[in-house]
Amino acid sequence: MWLVVAGVFSLSAVAVRVARRVALQKALLDHPNERSSHKQPVPRLGGAAFMPVVLVSLGLLVPRVGVPASVLIALFGGAIALFAVSLADDFLTLSTVVRFAVQFAAAGVLLWAAVHASSIDTYNVVGALVSQSPAISISPSSASSFSRVLPSLSLFLLALWLVGTVNIYNFMGGIDGIAGLQAVVAGVAWAFFGTTLAAPFVALVGALAAAGALGFLTLNWPPAKIFMGDAGSTVLGFLFAALPLVAAIEAKGAFAFDHLIVVAALLLWPFLLDGTFTILRRLNNGENILKAHRSHLYQRLVITGRSHVLVTCVYGGLALVGAVLAWGVVAKMPFAVPLALLVVGTLFFALWRWVEQSEAIQKNAGQVSR
Repeated sequence: MWLVVAGVFSLSAVAVRVARRVALQKALLDHPNERSSHKQPVPRLGGAAFMPVVLVSLGLLVPRVGVPASVLIALFGGAIALFAVSLADDFLTLSTVVRFAVQFAAAGVLLWAAVHASSIDTYNVVGALVSQSPAISISPSSASSFSRVLPSLSLFLLALWLVGTVNIYNFMGGIDGIAGLQAVVAGVAWAFFGTTLAAPFVALVGALAAAGALGFLTLNWPPAKIFMGDAGSTVLGFLFAALPLVAAIEAKGAFAFDHLIVVAALLLWPFLLDGTFTILRRLNNGENILKAHRSHLYQRLVITGRSHVLVTCVYGGLALVGAVLAWGVVAKMPFAVPLALLVVGTLFFALWRWVEQSEAIQKNAGQVSR
């Protein structure tokens, strides 16, 4: 396992260097504009370099795990489809309709595979897990078919979870190192949790995603010499959003599905809350939420003069706190979920106040200088 992880890290580090050289030769650069957080043109093929290393490595190790074939095919198929459309978008700027169509298709196929897996598996994994959820009151005897157990609304909400996480992860990659560091924290945590939950494939996905992201960070750490691009961020978002569903199936009912969703959300909470808060704020202001901008909290901090290193490390530290809280949920500690909600809410409020105070200081400094 550790040799594979080291190999993925090394290959990813080499791949991003090759990609940077090609991007410089072909002038495939991300040029700064009024909505950018960088000042010099930077190559943008980082995700296209390290993500194939991660996916191919996972594919080679698939025969060693016990996840149903339909789920594996859906997971890999969705990841490959997102990689392809996102890479095309990096160069051609595809329409929003095309991107969302592929994202919802990937989510839908994965959910269909979960339905199929639960109906043919002797344990009826997903149905049994849903019956444990306090949010969905269903008797165990009704778990013979996942399509009957889980209402259509719940399937739709799961699709929104998958697609929403894909897009928020993509939105949150606007400064050096931030998306890569988040992937390292979440990946390492899933590697540990997957081992604890007797879900070796989940552990493998987490470990290899972290290794690939760490290899990418060797050139993306501030000041970045290459950017991830949509081809990397969307696939990472899809994998991290899909892991609680895969873990529920692989662990065969050993852990409540709703708590696995909580674990996944805690590992990504700085991205999810910043992204959701910003979307709601822009909607309230009557802005087009699909239009590029620089109004995420992390971007606003950079605009006030905070360095990419500082902001990236703060978000990485917040993600690490989320991982510790998630461990409490996995370990089934008393009051782990309400405690996590309290801590996350408090930290997000502190982050928002820091942004507001930084902007106030900048505004006052500008008035004094005039």
